[in-house]
Amino acid sequence: MSDSDTSEKIEIARYHREIVEDFQHMLKKYVRIMEWDVPDVDEQEARSLVMQALKSALAEVEAG
Repeated sequence: MSDSDTSEKIEIARYHREIVEDFQHMLKKYVRIMEWDVPDVDEQEARSLVMQALKSALAEVEAG
């Protein structure tokens, strides 16, 4: 393992918490939007649907 490999792992570890918080923010954002559009929406169902959409979007980004 080279020094740059270690440096990159240390650097991304620093951002991990921020990345998690960004995903939490996106989840809350889109659940809130669904609640505006569908007033009687089940919050757990909305969270599940948004999580599925985020996972799908991440897979699309990973695929390039």
